[in-house]
Amino acid sequence: MFKNLTSKETKKLFGISDCELMHKREAGQLNFIKQGNAYKYSPTHLQFLKQHPLAQKVLNWHHDKHNIQIDNLPLQEESISSIVCLIQEILIPIENKFGSISITYGFVSSRLNTYIQKHSSSGTYPSIDQHASCEHNSNSNPISKRSGAACDFVVEGYESNMDKVARYIVEHLPFDKIYFYGKDRPLHISSNDEPLHHLQIMNTSQNGRRIPGKKAFGDKAKQLAMELDE
Repeated sequence: MFKNLTSKETKKLFGISDCELMHKREAGQLNFIKQGNAYKYSPTHLQFLKQHPLAQKVLNWHHDKHNIQIDNLPLQEESISSIVCLIQEILIPIENKFGSISITYGFVSSRLNTYIQKHSSSGTYPSIDQHASCEHNSNSNPISKRSGAACDFVVEGYESNMDKVARYIVEHLPFDKIYFYGKDRPLHISSNDEPLHHLQIMNTSQNGRRIPGKKAFGDKAKQLAMELDE
């Protein structure tokens, strides 16, 4: 929970105006107390996911791609906090630096994962890609072997220059894993409480399959990132 935030801090957190903040308060969409003439807000992580514009992109990316209306909210508290962390520590700084983000592959709940594995599983690896965050399958086992959260994205205006975005992340942000598919391809990014700082370049074989190329961790990842525009 974000505790005792001022109106200014709350507006920044949700990316909203004074008017929108007032409407959310009056509609009971935000926890708050009044202290004199001022308001103090204590929004939960779940409220953040339901209301922040970037969070909505991460959760609702599947509507256009799969043309389905599955409720894609996470059920596990650890998933909720992990997705909030991904947005706050990775996506918001990227958007502040480069501009608007489009999510091409976001959070995948257990319900959505079941649908995708049945209808559109090609190129997906739910046990390792962290898109399911900390959610459980129908057998109550974690879908992903690694915790955290992940998404694939492009930055508007940088659709052919995602190498620049990748280098910025490696040099400045606490990322867990990056899968780099090419300058003109969406970038896969994940966050974790114990980030690996792992940069993995992905190549394409002659038959079109994705295959791992060079990889590096930590400071060596920064060196490898400098090669992305070659």
